[in-house]
Amino acid sequence: MRITEATLYTNRLEEMKRFYVEKLGLSVADENSTRFQIDLGEDTLIFQEAVTEQERQYHFAINIPANRFKEAKEWLMSRVPLLTEDGEDEIYFEGIDASSLYFYDADENVVELIARHSVNPISEAGEFSSHEFLGIGEMSLTVSDPSYVAQQLAVIGVNRKDGNPIDSHHLNFLGPHNGKTYILLVPSGRVWLFSPKVSIPSPIRMLIHQRYILEIDEREEFQIYSINK
Repeated sequence: MRITEATLYTNRLEEMKRFYVEKLGLSVADENSTRFQIDLGEDTLIFQEAVTEQERQYHFAINIPANRFKEAKEWLMSRVPLLTEDGEDEIYFEGIDASSLYFYDADENVVELIARHSVNPISEAGEFSSHEFLGIGEMSLTVSDPSYVAQQLAVIGVNRKDGNPIDSHHLNFLGPHNGKTYILLVPSGRVWLFSPKVSIPSPIRMLIHQRYILEIDEREEFQIYSINK
């Protein structure tokens, strides 16, 4: 499974564009007066101007090469403050052999750089830059009823990665075992790692498998659309 495109919503469109361009060095691939699009490696991230002032909160991870975590951390520290937890500014996940660090963007979304050491490709580049971003590694999908949404996703072959039933009270990784991309199906009110912020059902649009669009609208209604080819 791949999330090849994701659209997040913001009331601070210009500030978000400056952050991703000036702080992270990414290029705007396309834009108009209400949206801008950036390429994250093979994938696309779109920020769309929101139509309401409702509160939103997103978390997503960007894959980086398996062997470049140290270089990525040094590069990022010179641009933005890293988030910390219990005095630490990075974490190693033994179960998936991955290292991560976290930071806020201009909307204080929790953004993660993750090096999956056994899965992501390696890089022999010199100085690290955002050109080494590989793609979307994780994208949060926060909903009021995770079980219902999980049933809808199972119809198109998106299931929890460990094969277990959905836990409606905790975070669930959806996607293939040892994959590179996951949907994080999350209930309301979960506190994110390395941040005191909690998960909030927020409008979002994702393109997966290059076949399906997953969408939560401003009314928190979830739908799946099939793309005709």
